[in-house]
Amino acid sequence: MKQFREYIGFVALLLGASGVLAAEPPLARQEAYSPIFLLYSGDPTPARLQGLRQFLQSTNASKELIKDTVDTVVYKLKHFKAGFAYPVYASETATTGNTCVVADSHLSEFKEVVSLLTSARIHQSVLARRTPAISVQAVLENVLNHEIFHCYDLMKVSQTEIGLQVIKHGSAYYSHHGEVGADAFAALIHLRSGGDKTLLRQIRDFRTLNLLNGDAAHYTAHTLDHILWNYDQRRLKQMNMRQIVELAHAIREQTALTPDEFDLYQHAAQQFSSELATLENLDDKPDAEWLQKLVYTPPPDPEFLSQVISQVRVALHNLGGDISPSNGYFHPLVKKFYDPTQVRIIKADSTQ
Repeated sequence: MKQFREYIGFVALLLGASGVLAAEPPLARQEAYSPIFLLYSGDPTPARLQGLRQFLQSTNASKELIKDTVDTVVYKLKHFKAGFAYPVYASETATTGNTCVVADSHLSEFKEVVSLLTSARIHQSVLARRTPAISVQAVLENVLNHEIFHCYDLMKVSQTEIGLQVIKHGSAYYSHHGEVGADAFAALIHLRSGGDKTLLRQIRDFRTLNLLNGDAAHYTAHTLDHILWNYDQRRLKQMNMRQIVELAHAIREQTALTPDEFDLYQHAAQQFSSELATLENLDDKPDAEWLQKLVYTPPPDPEFLSQVISQVRVALHNLGGDISPSNGYFHPLVKKFYDPTQVRIIKADSTQ
């Protein structure tokens, strides 16, 4: 943890003068980026919040904006376990002078690294608390870089432009678009700094598994696979931060789901989450013999749901979860949503 706090301090110095791009020129020369105010983890202290107030006062922010920002940051620090990015806009139409608050994971309540990657429901019910060895340090750094990109992404456009984008495709798809860019940037930084690809595969599989939790916005498996296949430290180490940001944008445009594709994944995730909640509410958990005899009515869009449940199955296997009929939370979903006559499932468990 000490090493990670030193890392945060380094990033704070790096970002303090010129935002995410540090000493590099901004992507568009006519744009000016204000500093990112980087908060440490844990509960907000008077000294930290006083610093935030002074920073906002130096930008001539109104008393109302300062109070709203501080109140919001206090709330987020107390409740957001995996870090956050909170933009502060100079005005609704400003593309210069915007600032951003970014915080790392809430380490004062940090117990298990898996809590930063999935929900307690998925960890306990679907994974049965089985998880692979995961580097705590690498995950925390990934979380921070993910949030830094959100800050960059949000503060370079106006609130008006964000509103227009939300109106065009909906807030859920806008969120997905942001998550793809953030995961791409964090993955590229991880590889550029010499990190291995194991962590990125684990994050990819958790992003897929979290579809069972109703989370389609963070489904970035296509993006992470693209990076795993095409990039390594040798290719990235010569790039400066500006080029990494530009590359993250380019990868996002190439790999993000289309609005129509996202709607399909979101609908599937909602169905899976609803089914899982029903299973959790059963008084008596079904046993393996009962599950093997179970017959369901085919759901709507069976082909797509079969494809998605096969993706989730592979992710669960990769993470060390039980994919046999004895898994009383996941196997009923397979029985209901997977049709082998439509999709050829990858039998990873028979060869590994």
